[in-house]
Amino acid sequence: MEGSKKVQTGDFSSAGFLRNAKGPLADNFRGMVFDLYGTQRLNKKEIKGRADGYRGWALDKFGEKPAGQFQKAWERYCSRIDYYFDENAEDMEKYFNELQVYEEKRQDQRYRGVAHYEDRLADKDKELFKSLSKWTGDIAKFEADYIDDLNTIGQSVTQSDARVKQVNPNQGPVDLIVTWVLFVCGILLILGLFTRLAALGVAGFLLQVMLAQWPFAHGADLTYVYYQSVEFVALLLIAAIGAGRFAGLDYILWNSFSKCCSRGASNKGE
Repeated sequence: MEGSKKVQTGDFSSAGFLRNAKGPLADNFRGMVFDLYGTQRLNKKEIKGRADGYRGWALDKFGEKPAGQFQKAWERYCSRIDYYFDENAEDMEKYFNELQVYEEKRQDQRYRGVAHYEDRLADKDKELFKSLSKWTGDIAKFEADYIDDLNTIGQSVTQSDARVKQVNPNQGPVDLIVTWVLFVCGILLILGLFTRLAALGVAGFLLQVMLAQWPFAHGADLTYVYYQSVEFVALLLIAAIGAGRFAGLDYILWNSFSKCCSRGASNKGE
């Protein structure tokens, strides 16, 4: 089930898909991407501040006894981040310079709708996204190592099984919403509970996917529209007939509600 995979892995990101949106709503979808160009995730001050937050979380979990070692772990992590940024300083500077040029061209109304121009912009966006994903992926791994250090220190000093867990730094609100909406709606559809609402919830998500690849827009991936449209129609059918009333928990609720109403009607008649 798609939603459960997203919950289990915890690394679902809609950034690549939303950045590649086509059609009149493309800017709206791009605007939904968390930290679209990495200005937050490639900010050393933000990264170190986030690490300091984990250090505070570790103190809450393990107490003050390992505080000195936590401080040293934080300093080692900050040194690692400084070194990484120094090693990639030239490439990052080039990235942000190219990003500025790319955004200026993208906003130039003279070239809107020009096929070969839009293709070049799309290729450049993929190139920029690839560079950004590498750096943010590396930093996320460094952060995971740092959190492991905090847990190792805390558990060895306090003999506790408590753990500090990493919150994926590359996931935004839209990723969490999509993950949990699909997961909850998927469970409800399997159980046949609140089937209409669950089916409409997933259908709404699929509609967004189709709108992000506008069928008549240049460069749109029509395979998305084709496959999602089949599922979209099926979900609307499930919602229309309320399939859970025939083979699911909605059947129990429906019968209970019907009996309750019929009793009330018979009591009124008496």
